[in-house]
Amino acid sequence: MINQSKENIKKHIKTHTKHSDEDRAAVSILETFLRSDGRINPLFASDDKWPNHDGTFEFVPDPDISRAPKQTFYVQIIGTHIYKELDNHEIKYSLKDLAFPAFICNEVSLDPGILFVILNPTDRGNERVFWKYMSVDFLNSIDFAKDSSTITFKPEEEILNNEDSILEFGKQIGEIVDYHSFVNQLDRNNYSEEEVRNIIQFCSEEIMDSIDRLDILNKNRDNVSRRILTRLDDLCVSALLLNAIHDGYKYPSTALAWEHSFLNINTKYLGNFYRGLQYIGRRIPNDGQSERLMLKYYNFMWQIRRSLQKNYCITILKNLEKFTEYIGIDEIDKEYYKLVAEAFSTVKFKSINCSAIRFYIQKKIPFYIGNERYFEVTLQQAGLYASKYNRITAYTQQDISTSYSIKIEYANVIINLWGIDTEIKIITDWKVSIDPRCLNKLARILNIPLKISHKYGEYNTLMQFLTKTGMNFLEMIDLREIKFSNVLDEIYQHSNTCYFKDVLQKLRDNYSIDSNLFGKYTIRYLLLNLHEELLDRVMPSKFSPKWKYNDLFLSCKCLPFEYNPLVSNLAGSKTSTTNQAKYLASVVEREKTEVAIPYWNIMKFIQETGEIYCNIDSNLTISSIQKYNDHLDAWEKRQGYGIIVKEDVAYIDSYERSTLFILKKLLELSHISNKGQKEFNEAYLKQNKIEFSDFKKKEALKYAFVNSRVLLIYGAAGTGKTTLINMISSMMLGRRKLFLTKTRAALQNLKRRIDNPGVDATFVSLDSFTKKVNLPDYDIIFVDECSTIDNRIMMQFLAKIHSDTFLVLAGDIYQIESIEFGNWFSYAKDIVKSKGSNIELLSTWRTNDQGLIELWKEVRNNGPLITEKLVINGPFSENIGDNIFNSEIKDEVILCLNYDGKFGLNNMNSYFQNANTEEAVIWKEWKYKVGDRILFNDTNRFSLLYNNLKGRIIHINKLKERIIFTVDIAISLTENDCIKDGLEFIDTVEDGTRIRFDVLDFDEEMPEENREKTIVPFQLAYAVSIHKAQGLEYQSVKVVIPSSNAEKITHGIFYTAITRAKEKLKIYWSSETMQEVITGFSENNLKQCSLDIIKEKLN
Repeated sequence: MINQSKENIKKHIKTHTKHSDEDRAAVSILETFLRSDGRINPLFASDDKWPNHDGTFEFVPDPDISRAPKQTFYVQIIGTHIYKELDNHEIKYSLKDLAFPAFICNEVSLDPGILFVILNPTDRGNERVFWKYMSVDFLNSIDFAKDSSTITFKPEEEILNNEDSILEFGKQIGEIVDYHSFVNQLDRNNYSEEEVRNIIQFCSEEIMDSIDRLDILNKNRDNVSRRILTRLDDLCVSALLLNAIHDGYKYPSTALAWEHSFLNINTKYLGNFYRGLQYIGRRIPNDGQSERLMLKYYNFMWQIRRSLQKNYCITILKNLEKFTEYIGIDEIDKEYYKLVAEAFSTVKFKSINCSAIRFYIQKKIPFYIGNERYFEVTLQQAGLYASKYNRITAYTQQDISTSYSIKIEYANVIINLWGIDTEIKIITDWKVSIDPRCLNKLARILNIPLKISHKYGEYNTLMQFLTKTGMNFLEMIDLREIKFSNVLDEIYQHSNTCYFKDVLQKLRDNYSIDSNLFGKYTIRYLLLNLHEELLDRVMPSKFSPKWKYNDLFLSCKCLPFEYNPLVSNLAGSKTSTTNQAKYLASVVEREKTEVAIPYWNIMKFIQETGEIYCNIDSNLTISSIQKYNDHLDAWEKRQGYGIIVKEDVAYIDSYERSTLFILKKLLELSHISNKGQKEFNEAYLKQNKIEFSDFKKKEALKYAFVNSRVLLIYGAAGTGKTTLINMISSMMLGRRKLFLTKTRAALQNLKRRIDNPGVDATFVSLDSFTKKVNLPDYDIIFVDECSTIDNRIMMQFLAKIHSDTFLVLAGDIYQIESIEFGNWFSYAKDIVKSKGSNIELLSTWRTNDQGLIELWKEVRNNGPLITEKLVINGPFSENIGDNIFNSEIKDEVILCLNYDGKFGLNNMNSYFQNANTEEAVIWKEWKYKVGDRILFNDTNRFSLLYNNLKGRIIHINKLKERIIFTVDIAISLTENDCIKDGLEFIDTVEDGTRIRFDVLDFDEEMPEENREKTIVPFQLAYAVSIHKAQGLEYQSVKVVIPSSNAEKITHGIFYTAITRAKEKLKIYWSSETMQEVITGFSENNLKQCSLDIIKEKLN
């Protein structure tokens, strides 16, 4: 502990000597000496930039493994020629100003300090560098009652201008770091509440100083953001300790304070934030990325400022609002959110609605008006049969911090949006409400018989506890044993039953973070959110038998995830993607997540660029890759999870392996001829006298399967790919045909477009082909929308086909890509080139508008004249404004990227629905009107009402326990078709059929077979997401791209959006947003490098 008078210390902090010429020269000398290949990263000042110190340096122990700084050091740098060297080579120097040691002494529990004294800084060749660590013992040796102090430097405290000396200095710095970290200091020493408060104030001053410098250091804003991030860690730990002290813990450790924060929803944000900082702390953000993190952590700074002021009367971060000036918040959204904030004052608590259905928080975005914080919340209906399109948007001032399903209380409030009264939902209260079925299924997995319901007292008590704390079961079972027991006592002390208590106890005993039981990772991942769909998927079925390990009722599909959850998906769910990393970090031990960083880095690189070969650099080092590979077992290596390094590039083994396998197989098929096929094709064309408006289709039919067993069909939207498939199908009459697509919607679309598939034809989705068909049974297989099919599925498919089978593979490589890794179809275009094996359709039949055709072509090829075509040809561009809402065309749609925001899907649909003068019918949290445009979602209830089927509501009849919709749909059906599908046939109408169906009111006790009938199978479709619009076409398309969405608009997304239009296209964006989006196309056009390597390997 520091044994010094605080008054003596503080009097020195108020003074600071200006830099001399020798000091400035010393800074330059020190920067030269400390060259260290990234181990020591200085941020020094040659001028008197900071009070009491001369800047900082970050220490990185091993930059080959991670660039994450382990510690920041404050420095003072003094240049002098006045010193005394003793016979034992010690140096005596008189420190005339004690401001720096006083500064460190006053804040000893924060970042450590190093005093550098450079002797003879202006005498070239004779410079010498000495350093002194501001340890507790050293600081106690200074007499702060005096104005100066003599310092002795030992020979080992000299840094020589060579690599060995720098390495030795780094080694000693590392030893200092090991015992000086903030958390260790707090755990070792008894800090009073007053001292913790002082630390909070110091952190606040440092952060405020950094924010103030944003306008001065605008070019280095990312460096400023990084400095703020390092200080946030100290602020967070201090607040955690203060909270624990306030709740009665006299001298809490950081671990205890962190755990304690999770027992109250008002302090849980501190625990989550600290965990996030530790996750970030394992790696340093890339250039440009620290500021992105700051956008998220602004919310934390706002919350901690509010909390400290409210609970402890501590005022911090007075200039926090200044940071928002540099965040770049969209002005249009800002105006909208101000309108929403004003609506909170109009809430009438007498007209509060209570939701009967459950929701998950799909997205939560904070926004700030004045000194208040609000949230825009996207809620997704929970339940086994709900789709991601069963969403609503609401607003609240409550921070709903749970990963489990909830029920809400809300008020409908009117705001005036674009001159129309528009209803928004304001959440006034919420509670955790897990479907009892999920609890019972969790118990089933643990082999505990349970049938709990919402009527049980223990269920309600448990939900109240989860609401009050915001905890999930994973956080609960990771509590220390005594704390966990206290929690159970709190939940069950007044309950008449304790059936689920056995489940919680078994989870704690067997699957906490310290457990070594097989099945631990699967169980822990399930506890994150208890999604019923995932609970069902991990249990055994007729297609996936029970695994043979311990007593868990789990499918063998869980085994890859259980062996390595950081690289394997759990039972078909996308759990290994980079956006799942933060969730996996709480499921898996910290050491394992650190090891997997190289794998995630390559995955992220692939997602962003499409490249599979990643350059070795400071973010991806040889040593970190070797460490990752060493942790893989034999099975994982056989599966291709290893990272291969060759000639300065790294790649995931299975990604290259699958790519090469697919391309080799296609190349083999493309060189197998079929005698007599040429004559057969010519005879067919001659007999049928087909009139071709596109000579490319005639060429495709003429040479199909003559010299190749495979035919690749490429083409933009509307070029007739499906038409060509239909022609080939007709030509190959009498053959056994199989039609495959990735999605059920695409399958239904293909089924409608094939005139004469044949009696033996089969239509199946690729996801289920292994269960439903035997590929060698077919003579010809058609696969549509190949750009959406990932390598894993395509590899499985090609491994099962017979070499005598003909293949037709069609798709558009420029539209939205496969969700998982899928590059094969793109590469095949440039690799499979034999005659008759590859055709690209260039003539579009979707539109006759030459301006649209030229624009599509320019965007498709990423040409240099995209801007000119957008501005001159249409013009197709316009600033965001009221013209969006001027609609004169019946078949028109607005395309948006997001659901939230002023120009998100929800508001667009709400506006047009409110402009509809028909009376609104309220059903649960949704509103419907006669005349509403709709699109059907993917559902198992009606096989005929496929995903993206267009419709319009004709009549609505709301009864007590159900609602009945009469709808016109854009396909022709017969009465027989409808009866088989559970629909009521009403009449045939222009361009389609009028049908009727009902939706049931949800009841907790209803039988399982009725649950799917409670889901409304369609969504409003005045506006549609760009992703959902893939495969659709409209007479008129309006694309809305606010500046906040610019960086999310990829080439594929933009191309998909603009090619939905048949006649009219208008893109609403600013000129700056247009430039940012188009520039991004060029930056992301990087696939040529991998293609060249693949070609070389194939040859």
